[in-house]
Amino acid sequence: MKHTLFVITALMIAGTAGAETVAELNEAQLNAIDQNNDGFLSKDEFNAFSDYAFQAMDDDKNGTLGQNEAKPYMDIKQFQAVDRDGDGLVSRAEYDAQMGSNFTAADQDGNGQLD
Repeated sequence: MKHTLFVITALMIAGTAGAETVAELNEAQLNAIDQNNDGFLSKDEFNAFSDYAFQAMDDDKNGTLGQNEAKPYMDIKQFQAVDRDGDGLVSRAEYDAQMGSNFTAADQDGNGQLD
């Protein structure tokens, strides 16, 4: 399960192409984070997954992701895109902002869920 979640994280964080990357989730990956098994990914389910993924990636539990922690999930260009203040760390706020942008981009009909 942990490996699947990291695959999903890598797809969702991958740059700013949120709509395209979330659309690439296969059924098994979606089911891993669809808590109520309704076939949709709600904003709450997405946020719960995002929280879990950040905590799991934050190896040193300091509330930020360094390049070494993020390396298995994103390349340097993706890391730099998420690191909005350019300090070499992805803060929780930067991570949440990127994931929120990805969800919004993927929610093309604006109904608050992905299918």
